[in-house]
Amino acid sequence: MIRNIQVLSALLVLVAATEVSAQVNRLSANPIPTARNLNRYGLEVTWASQATLEVGLDKIAHVAIDERSVVALSQAGMVSMFDAETGQKMWVARVGRGVQATFMPVMNDTQVLIVSGMTLYALDRARGGIEWQIKLPQMPSTGPSADDDQIYIGALDGSVYAFDLRRIAELYQERMLPEYSLSTRVWRYKAGKKITSPPVRYGRSVSFASLDNSLYTVSANSRNLLFQFETDAPISAPLVIYKDYVFLASEDFNFYCLQASNGQVRWSFLSGLPIRKAPHVIEGMVRGVRSEVVYVLPETGGMSAIDAFNGNLIWSQPQRRAVDFRGATDNYLFVTDEIGNILILERDFGRVIGNIAANTYTINTANDLSDRLFMARPDGLIVMIREHDSTFPKYYKFPERRPIMPELFDPELHTEEAENAENIDNVLPGNGDDSTTLPGQE
Repeated sequence: MIRNIQVLSALLVLVAATEVSAQVNRLSANPIPTARNLNRYGLEVTWASQATLEVGLDKIAHVAIDERSVVALSQAGMVSMFDAETGQKMWVARVGRGVQATFMPVMNDTQVLIVSGMTLYALDRARGGIEWQIKLPQMPSTGPSADDDQIYIGALDGSVYAFDLRRIAELYQERMLPEYSLSTRVWRYKAGKKITSPPVRYGRSVSFASLDNSLYTVSANSRNLLFQFETDAPISAPLVIYKDYVFLASEDFNFYCLQASNGQVRWSFLSGLPIRKAPHVIEGMVRGVRSEVVYVLPETGGMSAIDAFNGNLIWSQPQRRAVDFRGATDNYLFVTDEIGNILILERDFGRVIGNIAANTYTINTANDLSDRLFMARPDGLIVMIREHDSTFPKYYKFPERRPIMPELFDPELHTEEAENAENIDNVLPGNGDDSTTLPGQE
């Protein structure tokens, strides 16, 4: 009996060691892509950085990306902030206690907002210090969304809450939380069932989806219902609002484009398969025409490209090898295949023209805000790739956020202007032409 236990213990140790060895080998299988591999596509690695993890078995849980920053959140609550263009690690902080359920971090102009368990944390975006924390009234079912004034979050009981960010900060500084948490609430709206995706702000309204087969749009300040859009089955994918379009998918295989201001259907697309992943909208040149293209990923159905304005298919057939969207540039789309490698697609017809070995970069880093490709591994390695000539990022969704760039000295243009000025001087009256009579001369 004792010998059997010893043999079993030895086997368990061997299995554990084998699993650890396999994990180490797997994580080292895809190093940082080399220039030799990327040059053929006009791509380059701009930076590679390491997120901070808790000592032990900690892993990256989420990576949030916007035009300015990349935020990595580990399972143990370690938060690492990077500059999106340089990869410089700006700060490291920690939220929560131990391993708690977390959602994707969100960022506004001044804060990073993270839900860990039933607590909402606000971190100073510039320095990483915790500005405040507040206990949520219900168990959240979605990650938060935020603007500069309010934060919105959905709950398992079908409630959506709006909180006043300034009021929370004031009460936290006065040490009046959690006793006066109720006074930070701007409103609560109760839908029929669980909220399925983060609320999305559009102008003066907020939209959210519920398992009761409905999309609700309410006033951001007063929760008054502006319109309700009902489908024949539960809404199955996160809502996306792009300019004045609302995109949503239903379990009945329909994909809708609505007018964001009034909920009227602009067009619909029958996918034939359930769509459970968020669509991504990218503006750019497609077959010589500037277009806004929405990329849709039905389950096991590949990727379809649809004209966001009229709902017409842009690709004659879906790209069957595409599993997840990862990013886009002016020339390429980046998607993952079924084993996790990144496929490089040309944008006109969706054909595969190359790939990047990346099956260990398994963290979701989908980026439809700028023309940067990000890759992240569970061990904290984060890589940013761009096109060679893309020195300054292109912003797709919010082009007005791009900083004003300085005008650079162009020697060719300067020479051309000097030559033009010299030519003008040569034809002025009196420049070497004795036959020219100036005004007032006889």
